[in-house]
Amino acid sequence: MRLSPAHVALWLGFGVSLGVACTGPTATTTEGDDTTTGDTECLVGSVGCQCTPGGTCDGNLVCASKICVPLDDTSTGVTTTDTDTGQPTAGTDTSAGECEPANGQPNAVCGSDEPYCSTLGECVPCSGIASCAAVDPATPACDAVSGLCVACTEDDTSGCTGTTPVCHPETQTCHACTSHDECSGAACDIATGACFPADGALWVDGAGDCDDAASGSEAEPLCTIAEALSRVVAADPQAILVRPAVYDGALVVPESSVVAIVRAGAGAVEILGNGDATLGLGNQARVYLDGLELRGNDVGSGVVCDGGELWIDRSLIRQHHVSGVSAVGCDVQVRASALNKNLGEGLFVSGGAVRLENTFITENGDKANADNPRGGLALAGGATATLVYVTLVGNNAYTGGGLSVECEPDPGVESVSLRNSIAFNAVGYSTFNCEGVEVVSHTAYSAATDEPDDDNLGVATAEVPMLVGADAAIPGVYRPVPGTKLDGVAMFEGGDPDVDFEGDPRPTDEPSFPGADQPPP
Repeated sequence: MRLSPAHVALWLGFGVSLGVACTGPTATTTEGDDTTTGDTECLVGSVGCQCTPGGTCDGNLVCASKICVPLDDTSTGVTTTDTDTGQPTAGTDTSAGECEPANGQPNAVCGSDEPYCSTLGECVPCSGIASCAAVDPATPACDAVSGLCVACTEDDTSGCTGTTPVCHPETQTCHACTSHDECSGAACDIATGACFPADGALWVDGAGDCDDAASGSEAEPLCTIAEALSRVVAADPQAILVRPAVYDGALVVPESSVVAIVRAGAGAVEILGNGDATLGLGNQARVYLDGLELRGNDVGSGVVCDGGELWIDRSLIRQHHVSGVSAVGCDVQVRASALNKNLGEGLFVSGGAVRLENTFITENGDKANADNPRGGLALAGGATATLVYVTLVGNNAYTGGGLSVECEPDPGVESVSLRNSIAFNAVGYSTFNCEGVEVVSHTAYSAATDEPDDDNLGVATAEVPMLVGADAAIPGVYRPVPGTKLDGVAMFEGGDPDVDFEGDPRPTDEPSFPGADQPPP
């Protein structure tokens, strides 16, 4: 901040009262009642006169806007002249005036535009100090636009570490990662918000120049996912970055490990099923899958989790002989994925919790299958399920004909919350057979008659083909037909995903389509 003309005038007046030389081609001195004006030179470094080229002044004077002024020793304000008495007083107005050098620390004398004090005693923006980190370790980056020290900028994210590794471009604050794309060269440990170490990532390229005896670096990739998993150490979170190719299944994640298997690059990462599970999780493992297709296991299930955590993003799990995903005592999160044409059920959860967002569970369960099809989502052992913007279409189960959600007849009491979703069975109109809590809101579901029910919409089986249609390019995806009565069923709530399964924006302030897909306006 620079001096205002009013403050310069006060300080110059103080010089006059003391009878010293002042700035300008003329000087005024006072002797008794006589006032004379003459061509007196203002002495550099004296009160009311220019500072030295180095920004210093005589005695206890300080340099403010290149003028030497006195500063009261007991006040943070500048010394000015009382206009009534003509005597110097300690001012409290710090809205103007330069600062006392303090190694770049913020100074109360400086304003919001130039809030920091340089080593030369000048109020400056953050670009004028040596280090924002010295001001406050929590704000180590300099924002050239505002002139303020902030937590991070687009070009400087050094302050974003640990469980807050991502810089928010608008607020310039660090936050937890929520998707793998936010962690360059690695993956996101969504449960903690931290990024996996990029320098420990293992790269796999089954279609390129690879060697399972190689280092596994980006330049020296492995050939198989199985080899990468064999190198996982339980104590070290491990990101496995897989380039598009076809890989063999029957993969096993070591117990108690934290692993992310993430597609790297454009194209399909196809993992062909084999054995009891295309991918099995060891006990108490936490596993993230992103951008994968697991398919074609004619013996077992797609993913089997026993006592751990499973996070599935943007993946396609289809055509398995039993379950698409089977989780026992395992918490499951599924986002923007499709579980399609698995003979048993799309997803089986026993004794744990499952949350699904922007996901398709379609055409699962085959009544001719001797392994007892259980519909789209099967719950047992007191499991809890939360479904938000989920599309269930064409699922079959023995009990009740064709169920979207089936609960096992065991002692456990399961609970289901279905919101902003579509649940159209293959046949029949019984969406659930669960005895526990069932909360259904802003959802279109199979019903005996085509009538609204509170904030839900009941749909007769014969009308389903007019409301949703299969996507010919993406297996398992059923898109709502624009211009139908599905429009306006869903209502966004805080915490819901504000984009659909492929990233298209979803209205947040007005009713919209239920299910995983939001048609274009």
